[in-house]
Amino acid sequence: MDPDIEELARYPMESDDWIVTVAIGGAATLLAVFVVPIFVVTGYTVRALRAGMEDAREPPVFDEWESLLKEGLVAAVITFVYQLVPTVVFGVFVGGSIVAFATGSETAAGLGLLGLFGGLLLWWVLAIVFGYVGLAGVANYARERSFGAGFDVAVIRTAVTSRDYAVAWLYVIALNVVVGVLAGALNVVPILGGIVGVFLIRTVVDVYPVDRTTACGRSGKDLQLSV
Repeated sequence: MDPDIEELARYPMESDDWIVTVAIGGAATLLAVFVVPIFVVTGYTVRALRAGMEDAREPPVFDEWESLLKEGLVAAVITFVYQLVPTVVFGVFVGGSIVAFATGSETAAGLGLLGLFGGLLLWWVLAIVFGYVGLAGVANYARERSFGAGFDVAVIRTAVTSRDYAVAWLYVIALNVVVGVLAGALNVVPILGGIVGVFLIRTVVDVYPVDRTTACGRSGKDLQLSV
């Protein structure tokens, strides 16, 4: 079943407390530089995925903070593990390029530059691939409430090779592009645009199920996250 765009856009406002939730999510996103808020946002993502798979009529709220932070930390670790391969590849290429630049040779410098850009391109491709798979891992963790479920090969393979999961993921990309354009338009008013972009649009993309949480979570039954 293809995601219903109208439903996805309306879902964040189904709760009576949606404004408070948007504000908290936006603030946590804005303060992500302090690390702990990252786990708040990630924990909410886990709850939103779970709510989608349970066909909840309303989005979750920010409460039970200890549980929220714990699940956010676990989901962040799962995501980190999936991104290890792209990170290692990136490090190897960058390291090799630095060594080439250090030789002082024009030929080596040229090869180093080629390796740097090639490494960036390869890292970008691998980051997308492992991000695609890693989201299924986080979704299965949300479903099973077990760290190991994030790496259940049989379940995750079934999910990522399904048409429904692929379509939902592509909807996520499309929504990110659209929201990015809207955020850019709001930034015509520097301060106001920035605030609105972070507290409203950025929250809808990064926290609410309009992005990966809804597109994948509310289609959870169709993603075949079970065997």
